[in-house]
Amino acid sequence: MSGLFDTLHLVRRERSRQNNAETRGRLHSDAQDLLRAAIVFTSAGLDAAVQALIEHAVPMLITQPGTARAKYETFVEEQARAPKVEDGFLAALRSQDPRLELLHLYVQSKTKASFQGSSDLRDRARASLGITDQQIHRSRFTSLDTFFTARNDVAHRLDMDNVAKADAAPPRKQRAQEEVRLMCDEALLLVRDLVEEAAVNLVACR
Repeated sequence: MSGLFDTLHLVRRERSRQNNAETRGRLHSDAQDLLRAAIVFTSAGLDAAVQALIEHAVPMLITQPGTARAKYETFVEEQARAPKVEDGFLAALRSQDPRLELLHLYVQSKTKASFQGSSDLRDRARASLGITDQQIHRSRFTSLDTFFTARNDVAHRLDMDNVAKADAAPPRKQRAQEEVRLMCDEALLLVRDLVEEAAVNLVACR
């Protein structure tokens, strides 16, 4: 991620050299696009890292009593008691190794889609990893609301302010370099802490 901000610095310096001006002031559209790329890449990194963490950690975590196992058992119970039992769940029960297939279904339910917001990240990742509020407080997740809003604006609306007024040169949000850097850093630091606390919980399973 630091490479993108290094590139941003070079782009700003080169443009200022060409225009014989200082690098301070409103960012040009090229620089704005690099900030948007930083938001999208950070989001993709968060998704990939946390999904991989769930895939590798959950099978071990559910072998011992605790939050992770309770969440898995709740998933199985909800699937079994659903008004219309899903075909995948029935297929898992009929398989030669139902436990393995049920675990696969559970992990898949937590990793098949990108995280759409701070509450989604908290409910799907923190809970399945057995990470408690004392380990990572819920406020750490809600603090990413601004980041996820920015990610959705960039990924789904091209960062346009008003889609209804879009034309050949649609109005787009102007982002501040320091604000984007802080958002991305906060998201990546939370990923780091999820990995560290999941490791703590894994050690306790030994």
